[in-house]
This record gives sequence, structure tokens and C-alpha cells, in this order.
Amino acid sequence: MFHSVTSHTLQAPPGLRSFITGYLPSAILNGFIYIVPFAMIGLARLVGYISQSKKDINACNLVFYFLVGNVFFLSLLSGSLLDQIGESFSHPKDIPNRLASAVSAQADFFVAYILTNGLAGFSLEILQPGLLLWDALKSHTWDRGKKKRPYVYSLPYYSIIPFVALCMLIGIVYEVVSPLPLPFLVGYFLLGYAVFINQIEDVYITTYETCGLYWPYVHHYIIVAIILMQVTMISLFGLKAKPSASFSVIPLMVVIILFNEYCKMRFLPTFNHVSIQDAKNNDELDKKDGLMEENVRKALDAYC
Repeated sequence: MFHSVTSHTLQAPPGLRSFITGYLPSAILNGFIYIVPFAMIGLARLVGYISQSKKDINACNLVFYFLVGNVFFLSLLSGSLLDQIGESFSHPKDIPNRLASAVSAQADFFVAYILTNGLAGFSLEILQPGLLLWDALKSHTWDRGKKKRPYVYSLPYYSIIPFVALCMLIGIVYEVVSPLPLPFLVGYFLLGYAVFINQIEDVYITTYETCGLYWPYVHHYIIVAIILMQVTMISLFGLKAKPSASFSVIPLMVVIILFNEYCKMRFLPTFNHVSIQDAKNNDELDKKDGLMEENVRKALDAYC
């Protein structure tokens, strides 16, 4: 079957062939992973977290590592997937070299992925077709006859942050190996900034304050990307027969790991614990603004 598909692709006109081999795989991939965040938030609810913020953070982690494993690593595997996995288990020492050669060869695919994710993803974010269909389905089935609620939702951190972190990972890994995706990433982030400024101000509502809880996870994702970039550099220098350059990267990896541990000890407690003085000041500000009764009312269903 795969042989016939390949032969038909090779016989296609040049324009159609470039579309099939270049843009279509990334479009299919984006269509598949569009439903992943919703599946992960469902799994996070099954875990039993008592607060919505914990569910969102857990789903955010699940989505990020799913994207790294299925979008980044599996996209780097060329040829037969089973053959690649079998070769990796048979010769584990060759895994870094395979990673370096695959990263160099897949720059065009990730450029197409970034363009597809930017053009299609941000268009879907503005139009909200999935939520519109979901709201229409509810209003015509189990919510029929009930009082219609306003069509407003909170910002889905668990689906936005992992995709942005994946694009950061692609940019960090490719900044040394092949800078080709970097201009497209700059355009992606500028377009994303414009889109989400509008969405946050005019579309989404705030159901709870994050209090910066996502920043430690964003920091962790960046550290993972830097370490992956350094592993790729070591492998790439090895392929180029530059052992001294490969060994010079190892101290950088040790430094970044130590820096990550220092940040955990120095700054992480600030995000996990609110001081009594800060809590007291917040209560005084809420009391002055007349928000205490509203906060008490929100607290009743904050852990539903």
C-alpha cells in the first residue's frame, strides 16, 4: 500500500507533489493534534485534582510531552518507523548521531509545520469553530429547553502554552543546526502576540487567577529545549569528526543543569507559597473595593 502511494506521489505533477510531500503532512498532523488538549484535560479530570488550576497545569504537562514525543521526535524519524526503532534498540550508542542527522534533514518539515500552525492555528483560534459546534450541539441536545448561558470561556492554558513551548523548542534546537525556521518562528510569535492580545481582552473571561503558576513550567520547558539542543550539538560535532568541540559542550550541559537546580531552590517556593503579608494585603484591597462577598461566593464553587 505504501509503495503504491509513494509511486503515485512520484508520478504527480511537480506542484501537486510539493504540496503532498511538503504542506499536506504538517496539515494532517495539525488536524490530529487539535483534539489532543481536550483528551488530556479529560485525563487530568480523571486523576482527581480538586482545583481547576491543578487540572489545567497537569493537562499542560501532558500535552507538552505528547507534542515533543509525537511531533518532534517521531517527525525526525525518516523511513520505516519500526526499522528506526529496531535500529535504535540494537545500537543505542548511535541514537545521538541519528538525532543529529535527522534534525539536519527535517528543517523544511518544521518550517511547513510552523507555517501551518501559525496560519491555520491562529485562524481557528479567532473563529473558534470547535467551541461554536460544541455550543450548538449542547443547545440542541441535553441543554435544550434550559436557560441559554453566554458563550464565554476561560483562556485554555493547557492547549496554548504547550504549542508555544514546542515552537520554542524547535527554534532553540535549530538555531545552531539550521537557522532556516527562525524567521518563520519570529513571524509566528508576532502573529500569536497580536491574536492572543485580542482574545484575552475581548473574548475570554477570567475564571481564576494563575498567580504566575505557569512560569516555572515554561522555565522547565525551555531548559528541556536547551539540553536537547546541546545533545544535538554534541552529536553534530561527532558527525563532523570534531571531538574537541563535542567535549566542550558537556560543561555547558552541566552548567545549565546546575542553573536549573539553583532556580528551583531560589525561586520555585515563591510560586508555590503566598506569604501571609501578601495575602493580608490582597484581602485589604478586596475589602476596600467591595469584592469580599463576591470572592466568598466564587470560593463556594471554585473546587467543583
